[in-house]
Amino acid sequence: MTLDDKMKTPGGFTTGFDYLRIILSVSVLVFHSIALSSGSDTFVWAGPFRFLPASILPMFFALSGFLVTGSLKRVQLHQFVMLRILRLIPALAVEVALSALLIGPIVTTIPLSAYYTDHLVWKYFLNIIGSIHYFLPGVFADNPAPGVMNGQLWTIPFELESYLSLTILSILTVVRRRFWFAMAVIGTCLVATTFVNVNHTGQAFDNNLPGRMLVLSFLAAVVVYLYRDKLPFSNMAGVVSMVISMAMLEYPQLCYLAPLPIAYATVWLGLMRPPSIPFGDLSYGVYLFHFPVEQTLVHYFPSIQTWWQLTAVALPITALFAWLSWTVIEHPVLQRKKQALALSDRLMNTAGLRTKFG
Repeated sequence: MTLDDKMKTPGGFTTGFDYLRIILSVSVLVFHSIALSSGSDTFVWAGPFRFLPASILPMFFALSGFLVTGSLKRVQLHQFVMLRILRLIPALAVEVALSALLIGPIVTTIPLSAYYTDHLVWKYFLNIIGSIHYFLPGVFADNPAPGVMNGQLWTIPFELESYLSLTILSILTVVRRRFWFAMAVIGTCLVATTFVNVNHTGQAFDNNLPGRMLVLSFLAAVVVYLYRDKLPFSNMAGVVSMVISMAMLEYPQLCYLAPLPIAYATVWLGLMRPPSIPFGDLSYGVYLFHFPVEQTLVHYFPSIQTWWQLTAVALPITALFAWLSWTVIEHPVLQRKKQALALSDRLMNTAGLRTKFG
């Protein structure tokens, strides 16, 4: 059975990805609980289980790359861009506004008149378009991770870069030439690995991952999607890919070799068939809201000094915010995607342009 065969079996193929999304988003929450409760996560990255935090975001990006390529295959290019905007921007805009205009004024240590006139507050709204700003004036000054409101947003520019890369490659029709696309991704991974080792820059990734490695994980999953009719759906291949990924991620200087095995392992897990999740897709809401929730809890309850305490308190609160985000913002917006796509069609027709999958 190939990946394509598995995708075509009755009952749909996305339920495994739904579970994987929520597991990964909760994993991000747990990981950030370590740094936000203690002020440092260095011991996690330096320990023998570095591959655990190092695998979370690449799998997230690989999951996205596989699924959005399928979306791009079904629609025209300008419609694909509109769908990405609908999925990413509305909830992000609400979360940024709540952080700057509600949480910030409540927890700041400076007068409100000074807070609202500070340039950091208004620059903070640039987060909505991918220009990331972490700090608000006088906010969380005494927390173990002082001043940071939304540290998780560092991945947004690389998510936008991933979508932009796929869009440009589609316009150039490179995606249609899957062999050359795959060679380009593999070559980039090898060149990046060589550069890191020749220039001895691997230590820069001792406590994090390079953002471009996330983009490569996204593009590697595009390769997996393009070769879905050739790649087997194999438990052995899935387990081997996971082991190889763990080995590569354990060493910072080898992390650029991990995207392809991570992409296959992610797709293999995502194509499992658990029952459908009954409460909607809360993963994006968990990702968006967990950081300010955790920082606020640490601010008001300084007795919380361990990651498991912070996780236990923050998870249900974050889940509530995520459910509200899905119910009030994300799902209603997605229900109007036909109108949004029709609008994008009219705009393209007015401009005399038509765009198709590359």
